[in-house]
Amino acid sequence: MTSRRLLIVAAWMVAAGGFLRIVSAADLVPEASGLRALPLQIDDWRGHDLGRFDRDTEAVLQADDYLLRRYARDGVPVDLFVAYYATQRSGHTIHSPLNCLPGTGWEWVDRRRERVSVGPGRDIDINGNVARKNGEQSLVYYWYQSHGRATASEYRNKLLLVQDALTLRRSDGALVRVTAPVLPRIARSADLAAFIRALYPILARHLPE
Repeated sequence: MTSRRLLIVAAWMVAAGGFLRIVSAADLVPEASGLRALPLQIDDWRGHDLGRFDRDTEAVLQADDYLLRRYARDGVPVDLFVAYYATQRSGHTIHSPLNCLPGTGWEWVDRRRERVSVGPGRDIDINGNVARKNGEQSLVYYWYQSHGRATASEYRNKLLLVQDALTLRRSDGALVRVTAPVLPRIARSADLAAFIRALYPILARHLPE
């Protein structure tokens, strides 16, 4: 039963990718210039830019824009990575951290879903994972964000992309990843949740609606 379910999911993903390739030529492509205007201070968190990737990494990422920053509050650092894609087609789509991080030497220690409150009566589901590399562990939280909504599921994100392509003629979206090292008395999951709670409504204003 599990193998059959995986085959169905895989077939659906291939079909969704094929559909997006067909409609991509007619995509409306929103501007992504607002991403870099994200404030360096978010609530009590103060940040600074971490620069840019090398050209080879950017060629693999293929994002239309991205942001790399480190924020900190009370000695607790969190790294923010946002990759924005103005249109998604074959070879130009969001890369799932589930596949990308293991390819750079990381291994998943724990994978789960977390629900984070981002405002009165508003919760979002995100991936709240733990990864390890060279004996050191990090909290790795991420989600997919587009048009004022968020989802933790790669498959649901693909479904929403197809829906948007049909109804809005758009396939833009972003991957948002928040990471922090696991150290004694530093970077608990509650700290990342607090940062995400402060970040989400502000980030939503800096991505196309």
